[in-house]
Amino acid sequence: MIKPYTNKFFVLLTVLGLFSTACRPKKAIVETGPLNKKELTELEKAKLKFEYQTDSTELSFDYFSGKAKAVISTEGREDNATINLRIKKDEIIWASVSAFGFEAARAYITPDSIKVLVRLGKNSYINKGFDYIQQMTNKKVDFKTLQAILVGNKVRNFVNPKDDFKVEDLFYIITGEDEGLKYKFNYNNQFKTDNFTIDNSSPDQHLIVSYGNYSTFNSRLVPLELSISSQTGDKKLGVYLRYNKITVNEPLEFPFSVPKRFN
Repeated sequence: MIKPYTNKFFVLLTVLGLFSTACRPKKAIVETGPLNKKELTELEKAKLKFEYQTDSTELSFDYFSGKAKAVISTEGREDNATINLRIKKDEIIWASVSAFGFEAARAYITPDSIKVLVRLGKNSYINKGFDYIQQMTNKKVDFKTLQAILVGNKVRNFVNPKDDFKVEDLFYIITGEDEGLKYKFNYNNQFKTDNFTIDNSSPDQHLIVSYGNYSTFNSRLVPLELSISSQTGDKKLGVYLRYNKITVNEPLEFPFSVPKRFN
């Protein structure tokens, strides 16, 4: 029976926001210094190049869809599924999880709400405002964070001038801490995220997200593999996705109807 695990997959989508509570990015202030202002160091030059390139390599899209094979693991058990993901930028994240040829669950997420319909076993329906995530975290969590993670774009909530920046073995590494969160982002030499970790000591929460096998879509790099590992206390949950089909900017539909018994 896959129901508990499909439920947990959609819960994981909301849990991702739990680790995305850093301050929003601030616009850099460019000051005009004296003519004899010292030249930038090599590290400062590398940082400027990194900031420019990570912005220019972002996947720009209006619509995104992907079909993926998934492995959902929890409590020592693994379940295989097929996931169809559709995104209308900044407006809708739609997902359908199928197993054994049948749809097990469907989700419809907007900046204002989260709806999940579980079709297997005892059918159930979840209908919450987006502040459901914020109640578990805080008001800084937003829809765009989840959207960025799913397509491999930069998680912009983690942009702070005080972060430590270094270049090591062809990786650009950013580490920082904010409001009890410790985070580390590793970017590859294509200026795309290779992996990142976020740790929260109170409560005891850990998140690891890794990407792999970047391929070009719409003239931008998109990861074909995505691995998410989440731990809260002694509870662990993992999701591995391998996209076998991706389309960008083809208009999509987002069907989601709720049986009358749930109205």
